[in-house]
Amino acid sequence: MKYVAPLRDDEIQTLHDMHRYHPSRRARMRAHSLLLSHQGYSIPHIAHVYQVDRRSVSTWIDRWQTMGLVGLSDKPGSGRPPLLNDEEQQKVHDYLQQYPKDLKKVVQALEQETAKRVSTKTIKRLIKKTLCLEADQEIPCQSA
Repeated sequence: MKYVAPLRDDEIQTLHDMHRYHPSRRARMRAHSLLLSHQGYSIPHIAHVYQVDRRSVSTWIDRWQTMGLVGLSDKPGSGRPPLLNDEEQQKVHDYLQQYPKDLKKVVQALEQETAKRVSTKTIKRLIKKTLCLEADQEIPCQSA
């Protein structure tokens, strides 16, 4: 059975901190999985706890062994690309200044100028993302 190589005290502390405070839920999950493996939990058990395939857990262990902490984070570009580019997002903010209480008008104005149709929920997510980036917070904004 495969387990993570024995961890030093400083690695354990780093993984604990990552499990508690990392802004990415997936990186927190991977750090905790390594700690569980270090405590003797099997790969199938960890996979069951997090409802992932056992090969994923095995990959996390391999990436930790070869790349360290960097191996636990998602690679850049993973995930769905944004619907709106930076320029279009700026237009949304401009429209929000014009129509602060009417997201449907923001959607209509954006569609007329860019020919892209987005939902009011997309606009709300963009507002939340912008507020989270602008806020100088110790605790990152959590996704809904």
